[in-house]
Amino acid sequence: MSDLSARLDALTPEQRHRLSAGLRARRAEQLSAPAQPPERLRRSVYFFASADHASAADYYAFVLEAAAAADAAGQHAVWFPERHFADFGGFSPNPAVLAAAVAARTRTVRIRANSVAAPLHHAARVAEEWAVVDGLSGGRVGLSFGSGWHPDDFALARADYRERREVTARTIEDVRALWRGETLPYPSTSGTTTEAATRPRPVQPELPVWLTATGTPQTFVTAARAGYGVTTALLGQTLPALRENIARYRQAWRDAGHPGEGDVVVMAHAYVSDRPDLEDFLRPAMHAYLRSFRRQTGDGDEPVLLENAYLGFLTGPSLLGTPAKARAVLADLAEAGADEVGCLIDFGLPAADVLAALPALFHLGAPAAERTA
Repeated sequence: MSDLSARLDALTPEQRHRLSAGLRARRAEQLSAPAQPPERLRRSVYFFASADHASAADYYAFVLEAAAAADAAGQHAVWFPERHFADFGGFSPNPAVLAAAVAARTRTVRIRANSVAAPLHHAARVAEEWAVVDGLSGGRVGLSFGSGWHPDDFALARADYRERREVTARTIEDVRALWRGETLPYPSTSGTTTEAATRPRPVQPELPVWLTATGTPQTFVTAARAGYGVTTALLGQTLPALRENIARYRQAWRDAGHPGEGDVVVMAHAYVSDRPDLEDFLRPAMHAYLRSFRRQTGDGDEPVLLENAYLGFLTGPSLLGTPAKARAVLADLAEAGADEVGCLIDFGLPAADVLAALPALFHLGAPAAERTA
């Protein structure tokens, strides 16, 4: 047990109650002058459920309904992860499959992966699969790439785990080249070389690309130098750290001589409601979600640590809480430099409750101004 865990575990129930009340009071002070979400800040929907809280049939029905609601409400994008061999994110071993289903049910919302685990796939297969989705959607696809979440994933890999970052860089550039219609040579197991030009041809002439960053400063710099957007989250980094990472990204973008300023997407947990029992209502789902996440990273899941982490989300920079709190957090994220906030909605609450709360989330302020990203 860590020193922090020991100190928290030593608190009496009354001390824990005062800690929780203090955190809520500090956040309430920040909300004394309600903010309006900046119009430049795009909003989208993230899906990243743990596969142990619903049946597959029920979960996929929920995804389709939530994506259709996001489409109807003018949200910017929907994002799907790639995860293997674990409950956390386990409903999405191949985001292109889910994306294809959503493409057939929506009209304008962009359809994206966060993220394609580049070292696990041949670039040609990535280009082929997502070109199908681009065709189904009329040109709404975008991909964020990652270097792999867990060493166990590399049972599927084409390269050594230690080379994952270099392989990711090569794979991204190959996917982009194939997407543009270029022909690339690949060796076959028959001893020949195949000159690969992928089919079908996508609708978009250029593939929108991001690099997934957990909070490591170098990843932000790498994305900027390559001319990619970056997708990140407040799970694992503080708001001040995010602000610093975005500043590094913008500076590296300018230093590389790219036009514009790049693009930063930040994921935040989201459930917006005025219900008076919100803290107690969210607690079981968030505890289960955090327990699943911490087990993937090897961290402890003692109840006191889960409660402390939950209260940090509830009172801190997440979209969990009242509309006033959510608007203030959106303003904070815009001030930190984010271009888009991805609202993670499927962290374990009953699907009916999530769907019923979506209008409050979607109508926090004026619709975000559209960008070309």
